[in-house]
Amino acid sequence: MKAPAAARYGWVIVGAMLFIQTVSSGLGFYNMSVYMTEFARLLEVPLAHVSFAVSLFFIVGGVAGMSVARLLGVVDIRLIMVLGTLLAGASLAAVYYADTLWQIYALFTLFGIGNTGVSLVVATTLVTQWFPGPNRSIALSIASTGLSLGGVVITPLTAYLFHTSGVIPTMPWLGLAFVVLILPVALWVVKPAPLPAAEGLLPGTSDWSYGDAIRTRFFVLLAVGYVFCQGAQVGGISHLYHRVEELGGYAAAATAVQILTLCSITFRFIGGWLVTRVSIRAFTLLNVLVQISGLAIISAATDTTTALVGAAVLGSSIGNLLMLQPLWLAEAFSGPVYPRVFALANAAAVLGVAGGPYLLGLIYDVNGYGSAYAIAGATSLLAGVCIMSAGRGPADREPRPVS
Repeated sequence: MKAPAAARYGWVIVGAMLFIQTVSSGLGFYNMSVYMTEFARLLEVPLAHVSFAVSLFFIVGGVAGMSVARLLGVVDIRLIMVLGTLLAGASLAAVYYADTLWQIYALFTLFGIGNTGVSLVVATTLVTQWFPGPNRSIALSIASTGLSLGGVVITPLTAYLFHTSGVIPTMPWLGLAFVVLILPVALWVVKPAPLPAAEGLLPGTSDWSYGDAIRTRFFVLLAVGYVFCQGAQVGGISHLYHRVEELGGYAAAATAVQILTLCSITFRFIGGWLVTRVSIRAFTLLNVLVQISGLAIISAATDTTTALVGAAVLGSSIGNLLMLQPLWLAEAFSGPVYPRVFALANAAAVLGVAGGPYLLGLIYDVNGYGSAYAIAGATSLLAGVCIMSAGRGPADREPRPVS
């Protein structure tokens, strides 16, 4: 009876991760586009300057994620989540007292560190440990849906509160919401996986050492590909609100973010099912092509309708691309080494995640969003070339080391 009970609780873990990712991504990842627009206006500074605060959020999050991955094997995951939640919530609330750009930089740095405690590294590690078998892709697709759901539920509400109550008065409530919503789930619902599941090994696979794994051609090219992929994707997402606001006002901009995230949710569910029947590599490359198309449409948009279509196309690739990297790495490097391997890949991708918003902001300040989104599309094409060159997996070119 114990195994079925454990299997059932695995789906409770998936639901908990979905909820936590909804809150953390809504108040963090997807809200960045709103924060940039409003803080640039409030502080009367160029958009590129505020974009750097977003870059800091992602950079420190990626670096901190590597430390969190090491701690996952020796520290109770709930402690990591609780401490991260408290730091992230306090940082958001403290923006109430910020009145200079450097203070925004400092608080977003702390926010990035805290958010890592409830981030994708923690969520994907926990889910892959609870689901070492064929249901892994479905479980990951559901749990990571929270990354998109946050944009549907929280970002439009944040935009509304900013416009009705003001930016500064709203920030303490956002920080409080981060803590009140996540802390009880982290304390009373989250549990470490049972030992056999936590080993994360599928029948017929052997373990990798961390050093051997990260030196494979597959890992290196996949990681580099995702640097370009995430740079283009997150740059496009973070500036979408401002791009559409210029064309049709803040209501249209909030609608664009909702459309983007709704499409991400819908196609992520489809992708979670489809990837059990098709090659992960082929499906990843298809989604890269879809991302290129969405960025191109947004680049060329001269009216709100076209921009919304572009947001829908871009959104249909976002959820799947975020899900596919951890899933592909878990398939290639199953076992205790997975958290560190994924954390390194995620930290590398942060170079793109952090640079994308800042680069698009710089290009916008010089030559507008048409050029900015066109360059993002070209960057996505480069990502596709790297991912295609990585091959299907490390076993294609290197023999697996024997434990």
